Amino acid sequence: MGWKQRTPEQWRRLVEGCERSELTQAQFCRKKGISVASLHRWKRLLADRMEAGDQQGVPPAFMPVRLVEGNDLPAGVNLTVVLPDGVRIEVGAQCQATMLRDVLDVLRGAT
Repeated sequence: MGWKQRTPEQWRRLVEGCERSELTQAQFCRKKGISVASLHRWKRLLADRMEAGDQQGVPPAFMPVRLVEGNDLPAGVNLTVVLPDGVRIEVGAQCQATMLRDVLDVLRGAT
């Protein structure tokens, strides 16, 4: 098998294609020119990324962040995220990670 560098997105499509195909993993890998070990490795990596909150299994693009010191946060707010379009997300100490993840998923879908 010839070595070819693939992007995480290409590997995501390969993993999904293998899962949808009626071929065995070995047959699928032979057909696509990849090793079964690489397929397993990427399947695990993408699953880990999904578990970490990246719904596509692809590393997110970086966005500039500016940390602001001071006591400008409203009472009960531990974190304020201001998006480039001015939308503010204020997160209190009682906010569950799953709720914040759901809010971010909705905002991502709106773009």
